[in-house]
Amino acid sequence: MANFAYMSGTGNDFIVGKYDGEVSEIQIIALVSDAEYEVDGVIFVEPLDNNSIKMHYYNNDGSDAELCVNGVRCVAKYALDNNYLDASKFIIKAPVGDLEVNVDEDIVEVSTPIPTFEDEKIKVNNFEGVKSAVGNPHFMIEVEDVDGLDLEKLNTEVLNKNIFPDGVNVEIYQIISKNYIKARVYERGVGETDACGSGALCLFNYLSKTDQIENNSYVMYPGGDLNLRFENEKLYLSGEVIYLWIN
Repeated sequence: MANFAYMSGTGNDFIVGKYDGEVSEIQIIALVSDAEYEVDGVIFVEPLDNNSIKMHYYNNDGSDAELCVNGVRCVAKYALDNNYLDASKFIIKAPVGDLEVNVDEDIVEVSTPIPTFEDEKIKVNNFEGVKSAVGNPHFMIEVEDVDGLDLEKLNTEVLNKNIFPDGVNVEIYQIISKNYIKARVYERGVGETDACGSGALCLFNYLSKTDQIENNSYVMYPGGDLNLRFENEKLYLSGEVIYLWIN
């Protein structure tokens, strides 16, 4: 794949390159296995016109994903830096719909779909969680100590309950204050990742609408912080995007 880059969106690392046609699951797995970095996914950018692009996203196991918000942010910076667009504000076409993005140097903000969540909590052994979705399904569990929990073991316990036949992203969180939430996530098709944009959306939407946190808050992942806010009934997520290596 020519003209590609390794990029990181708040700890989520990706191979990003220009779209040259359909690729197979085996080709994605080969790209990931040959990568210089441990990546969460592979993204291809398809230029459409001066104000829009299309993203083709694959998890590192070759499977599709409905939404990867940190991947969207990496795609936005890559496309603008490669002169695929005329301005820093533009549209990215994703499986969940058209997403508005704004690139300001290394900070990329995206206007996202608003997640759904179910009010009734679901018990899994000694834990209770909330189902939420924004393209990708999430199961959010509040814990006392995010850092000390065996997340891989918890993920296995959730999957063994057969609540999610198509799999789910399992997210644990701890409310630090009215504006800060600490979180970790185990993503289906990937494993534990350093951040998760769609997970941050689900957490922020649920906790703000149940009055547990305030608007304009931060979700703190091992890979960095994501800022989220509601403005004029739209949901925005922003954070840093950097290049790890450019071909």
